[in-house]
Amino acid sequence: MAKLIQANEYLEVKKADVIVRARYKLNPLSLKFITTLIAGLKRSDDINEIYQFRVKDFKELTKLKRKDLYWAIKEALKELLEKPIYIPKGKTPDDNSFLMLNWVASAEYKEGEGIVEFEISNKLRPYLLEAKEKFLKYKLENILPLKSGYSIRMYEILKDWLELNSRYGNKAEKIISLDEFKQILEIPKSYRFNDIKRFILNKAKKELAEHTDIIFDYEEIKTGRKVTHLKFIIQPNPKKSLQEEKKAQNYDLKSQKHFVSFLRKNYNGNYRTFGYKTIDDKIYWLKMNGDGLVYGTGEHGLKDFNSFESKRIYKIWYEIAKENEEYYELLKSGLDFEDVYKRDADFRLNFNKIIEELKEKGKI
Repeated sequence: MAKLIQANEYLEVKKADVIVRARYKLNPLSLKFITTLIAGLKRSDDINEIYQFRVKDFKELTKLKRKDLYWAIKEALKELLEKPIYIPKGKTPDDNSFLMLNWVASAEYKEGEGIVEFEISNKLRPYLLEAKEKFLKYKLENILPLKSGYSIRMYEILKDWLELNSRYGNKAEKIISLDEFKQILEIPKSYRFNDIKRFILNKAKKELAEHTDIIFDYEEIKTGRKVTHLKFIIQPNPKKSLQEEKKAQNYDLKSQKHFVSFLRKNYNGNYRTFGYKTIDDKIYWLKMNGDGLVYGTGEHGLKDFNSFESKRIYKIWYEIAKENEEYYELLKSGLDFEDVYKRDADFRLNFNKIIEELKEKGKI
């Protein structure tokens, strides 16, 4: 039975260093295809494992808007089968040994199911799974917004250099000959250096700073009047670090399941309220019992909610927490919602306004 890869931006990509520095060139969609596939691999997978993608999931993940989606996917699969990856295997400078192989051994599209199936080459698998190799690791979300295939390749190469050459991951410098740089990225021989600067280096510099967890600068090193080497200065992206910090702070809102766990931590069995529910014009202030079920208290007595009702209530307040940062901060502080709602007029006014907006949008 084929293994379905649940494609999401939080998947961790893992590639051996030799793969990162190997010679190959793919278009952006092909790179995102194969990288998402790699992120879904596990060491425990069977050697003959067949992997599946839902085309719909991949479209949402990559935010593809093209009407000719299926044609684009067909072309990407064709490229993965036809354009090989070239891995140098020499142990010494005079050893020209190499391994050349395709990214996938087979690819099949099933139209009625909206599924693509892949088979990984057994010779490629060790470079993606074996622990004895030195690996580059990063979150898939870093490359998904990148529009240039060169930018994706440069992200992986520079990220690898940063991890290998920086003692504390703060900064790294790397000098590479222009010829080697052109070989690794398979830059056309027709490209002059000004073309490389404009279409590859400067474009990647802008894209990586905007979307990834690293930034870089570069210097030209000349022999005589000719540029022969490039010096790269790579650092973590401070903008991304702030985003990650904010994302970590809001981790409880990643899903309804995380939100309920968050409520359990702050409101389970402590008699503090986290919201309210109106039934027949009667207000019940919501609390969570030791079993994670909701119950309400008010002037009209106690109201217990079963498992199904509790899930519906949690869904509503999850949507409210995502929309209302002030309410979410209240929950993080473990304050009693009823007390704050009744006491703080500004909070109540803003809260009621957001509730009406959510109702108009049909979210609650």
